[in-house]
Amino acid sequence: MEESITCSVKEEDDSELEDEAVINAEIIVDPEIVSSVPENTIEVCNSSSAAYNEYFDVTLKKTFGYVRTIDKANDTLKLFQERTASRFVCYKVQRGFGRDDWCAKKHKILWHQDEQKIKTENYTPMYDGIPYILLGSKLLECQYGFDRNMYQKQKHYANRNVEKLKIKDRRLPVSKKVNCPARIVMKDIIKFPQYKVDKHTIGSRRLKSMLLRWALEKGQANGERRIYIQLPDENDHCNHSQALSTRRAKRGQKMIKTETPLVNLDASLNDPVFFQNFRVTKELYQLLVSEWQRAEVERLVAAGAEVAGLEQYEHHVLVALYHLGSTDNVSTAAGRFKIRTADHLKSVATEYQTADYLKSVERFCDFLISQENKYLSLPSPEERITISEVIKQESGFPGAFGAMDAALIHLQTQKDGHEHFLPYDVRTSSGSQIYALVLQFIADHRLLFRNIHLDAPKTGTRIKIFQESEAWMTLQSLTSAETHVLAPAVYPLAPAIMTPYTSHDLSYQEALYNTNHHEALKLATGTISLFKSRFRRLQLLDGDVYLSRRMVYAACILHNIALLHEPDNVLDNLPLNYQSESDKTGWHEMEEEVVAEFGILGGEEKRHYLTTVMTPHTPSSDNFSPHPRTYH
Repeated sequence: MEESITCSVKEEDDSELEDEAVINAEIIVDPEIVSSVPENTIEVCNSSSAAYNEYFDVTLKKTFGYVRTIDKANDTLKLFQERTASRFVCYKVQRGFGRDDWCAKKHKILWHQDEQKIKTENYTPMYDGIPYILLGSKLLECQYGFDRNMYQKQKHYANRNVEKLKIKDRRLPVSKKVNCPARIVMKDIIKFPQYKVDKHTIGSRRLKSMLLRWALEKGQANGERRIYIQLPDENDHCNHSQALSTRRAKRGQKMIKTETPLVNLDASLNDPVFFQNFRVTKELYQLLVSEWQRAEVERLVAAGAEVAGLEQYEHHVLVALYHLGSTDNVSTAAGRFKIRTADHLKSVATEYQTADYLKSVERFCDFLISQENKYLSLPSPEERITISEVIKQESGFPGAFGAMDAALIHLQTQKDGHEHFLPYDVRTSSGSQIYALVLQFIADHRLLFRNIHLDAPKTGTRIKIFQESEAWMTLQSLTSAETHVLAPAVYPLAPAIMTPYTSHDLSYQEALYNTNHHEALKLATGTISLFKSRFRRLQLLDGDVYLSRRMVYAACILHNIALLHEPDNVLDNLPLNYQSESDKTGWHEMEEEVVAEFGILGGEEKRHYLTTVMTPHTPSSDNFSPHPRTYH
């Protein structure tokens, strides 16, 4: 029998917050809840995964299941580390994880797809129609994971005054962190099977949520506790050996130093390790190499030159892919490739390797930019109609063939050297000065970039950047009343640009317009989140502005190539660790009245028409998908 939780509300004193409900958890046995647990959510595991059955009370997949007590979860974690000879350290844990006293008013009622709105990893099971409350999450990373203090370590080492302290110069200590992506995710939730919905509609979920919230406040809701655990696969570990010992030497014993071996970065890696390091599949890597070699052969034949040296492009593509997908500094990344050897001093050899490394990245970026006409273009009139039908089915907003927005590509330092390419001066609340490039884009229903404009005005607004882009002239010429793009309120309203209402006093139809507009505009958020999660270098660039611009432009084209040629399930193995909220701060804003002045005649009339014909959106269960390419 399963354990269930009866939630009772305890009244607070007048000195506490008004109307606060504190929920006490009491373990009871409820046979009705046991019988109501959906059986089809449990997958039958074969004999190869029998060892994993000892980790979970209920096994859903080979490395995924749940337990019913926090003690069992801790035992599972300990047993897994012993059997795999690995060690995981806690990176972050939410305050409510593992606690028995929790407040009903501080937790939202979730339905699986709402999990995308919470800043935690989405490792809950497939949608089963049962509402639940997320008490907290816990994330553990491999001890050889990401070194998040590398910058501070290097800064501290550089600022040491060795001569003043009169100590021997020491080398920068080598960290055992090698960016291993293996991790364990634990989620503590309470499910309420008695409030399961029969139909997957917004109305039915809203009704059950209201009934459940009322029952929680009255202390009449029965729920069952589950701690979901996602264990890593053995192939998730990379860049180190799992048998390495980290035990300190006893007093009197000599410490034996063991260097953590790094994986040789080449095309011979197995598929999971290759994808974790280069952020693309092997098949896409081979496609890029063949396309580049074909283009080079055509160029040499046209010039009447001898066709030779085509094998070098395999190396150039590997170097450029790793540079775009990693966060290592240039010297560290260059040391992981056998570019060239120099019979000089060590410092001279390092500089020589770094120069060749950046040259490979620059050549690959030039090749991708040459493919712009093939992979980056606005949709044709027929394709706009097709895209708008898909977006209407998913969000309820008619006629939209894309979403337009802008994102900041932050620069670590201002290394200009080209007066024409001035970086964007970002305004922060703390008063610090940050620079960035501005990437304006239009994304479609597949999260593809259909139009991009890269600019870097020092103190410009998004309207000024938009007016200097090709999209401004193109969208002005679109006078068709059928299709348009969606944009935030910072952009001007036009017949081909639909923005939301900004007034606080909205009618029902206007509020419905804003709701569907917000749902469809998630295309832009999903696109930039996937873009910066795959190519982590673009979260913080540290080169000169001219090279950084070319790198961002090339990465946009590579983003489209990957989405068009890779299978959909590849993105399931790509952690979406970038939070797009950081792109919403630092802009130079413009007054609402000034924004309205840039509006084009006919935009207000078209928005009014769309408002009158707008209907509530009810997604069907057939179209629902939690895949990261969708924007739910």
